Amino acid sequence: MIIVDSTKVMQLYSMLKIYWWGYMIKVFLVEDEYAIREGIKRSIHWERDGFELVGEAGDGEVALPKIIKSKPDILITDIRMPFMDGLELSRLVKSEMPDIKIIVLSGYDDFNYAKQAISIGVEEYILKPVSEETLMEELKKVADIINKERQESEAREKYVHDMEEIRILEQQKFLHDMIDGKLSIQESMVQGKKLGIEVTAECYSILLMQIFSGNSGESDIESYSGIKEDIYSRIKDNCNDIPNVFLYDQVGDVLCFLVKADSHEELKDMIRRGIDSIKTLMKDHTDMLYFMAVGKIVERIRDVNISYEDASRKFAERYMLEESAIFDGTAEKSEHLTKEAFSAGKRSADKIDLNSIDAGKISQKTILHFLKNGTIAEVENFTEEYFSSIGYEVMESMMLRQYVLVEALLSAAAFMKTVGVEGKELEDILGDTKDPAGYASSVDSAREYIRKLLNTILEYRNKLSDQKYIEIIEKAKEYIQNNYQNEDMSLQSVALEVNVSSNHFSAIFRKETGETFIDYLTEVRMEKARTLLVCTAMKTSEIGFQVGYRDPHYFSYIFKKTQGMSPKEYRKAKTET
Repeated sequence: MIIVDSTKVMQLYSMLKIYWWGYMIKVFLVEDEYAIREGIKRSIHWERDGFELVGEAGDGEVALPKIIKSKPDILITDIRMPFMDGLELSRLVKSEMPDIKIIVLSGYDDFNYAKQAISIGVEEYILKPVSEETLMEELKKVADIINKERQESEAREKYVHDMEEIRILEQQKFLHDMIDGKLSIQESMVQGKKLGIEVTAECYSILLMQIFSGNSGESDIESYSGIKEDIYSRIKDNCNDIPNVFLYDQVGDVLCFLVKADSHEELKDMIRRGIDSIKTLMKDHTDMLYFMAVGKIVERIRDVNISYEDASRKFAERYMLEESAIFDGTAEKSEHLTKEAFSAGKRSADKIDLNSIDAGKISQKTILHFLKNGTIAEVENFTEEYFSSIGYEVMESMMLRQYVLVEALLSAAAFMKTVGVEGKELEDILGDTKDPAGYASSVDSAREYIRKLLNTILEYRNKLSDQKYIEIIEKAKEYIQNNYQNEDMSLQSVALEVNVSSNHFSAIFRKETGETFIDYLTEVRMEKARTLLVCTAMKTSEIGFQVGYRDPHYFSYIFKKTQGMSPKEYRKAKTET
């Protein structure tokens, strides 16, 4: 004979109930008649049925502060009570806790009471005397509503989290367009508000930052670097905690910060503390080079692009340096004569001081570094900084100009060789830039040659990159198709699989496919789910598990969100046609 311990069975039942609901449903009881209140307390098996009685009171006035403090899920209250009746209590509680569910007990079969209770948002209206079975039935009914709302809320939160890539892309596009001067003040304010970005302030500045591997200046923009990914991630996390700093990732793994404040002093202090924070972080990565450039402070939203152009001009100098540097506009260049100074005739070009020429600035390494890591948008600023670093005075020498142009051509040829292009093919790509002699007649024509050469090579490099991107995206799609069942699949994990930084992968995936990574992954999963719903008798929860959703409620939420109907409705609609 098997003896069953009823207490343990009830405890087990309670545990299963809690497991299903995810938590105990908290209940607060307000009843002015002591005998009735005690009867309700003793008649209900609270914990066994997944409930927890968190408090009680004899009238609404005493109950209110206790309810606000204990935050119950359900309030059971009588209507007729001294000092503060149940309807007034319900109004006050609802105003403080809109999600609370209220069950009203009344000894009066009065339509006006019921009508008022409904207008307040009372969930159930029960006439006294109420039996244990009736009250428990109503409690369970309300608990099911709470449970469903909780599941939907958790599903929405998870959905928002999963859609984070889309939100970030929208914010980055907004910041890019605003900084680029493409948006009016009104558009900036309206779009910014929708995306949670408050753009109004007294003054603004742009800060640019990039990290390079410190070995040989080789390009690591496209390839995955766990160290860089971690550094950028930590910087972004820090920025999320600063309300007046916004950032977006530019092409080439450049971080662009928009900093705003209510005074110049406050803005300068924020930038200084930000730079100090990044410098402290980079102390642990001595094998990496980092560069930062601060744009001039402006006082209008429409002038933010001026600050950006100022920072970009300073930032172009990073390709000529072999040590980390910060360009904040405070250091004056004294070793070179500026373009403007030379134009004013402050020095003569007839005599060249060979000691003033830094041969390292004219080395192939500088141009190579730019060709590997630079962008077409940076060509103009880089060319000006390159000539400035050599010195406009010495560039007036025909002999030196010829030397600079030949070195640039050799650098371009060396770069093209690394991508498998040389000989006749290289000559065809270079066109008239294969012969720099005709461009050495003046400083202006020499500058034009450098610009034209760099644009030609970068356009070809980008064309090769586009072909490579297609291969990367196809590989990523294949990986997704074969592993969509993995609940932990993410933008980061797929980017790692195809050996590309997550930021770069997100950008090229959207460019090549016209949709975000998360949109593509979701559609793959939904396509598989639709097939299983129509072609198998599997339960909805089993199908969700099969397509990468361990939480059946979340699967149902996503399915309805994307397909316009629940999985059950979809199956019914397809099987009936």
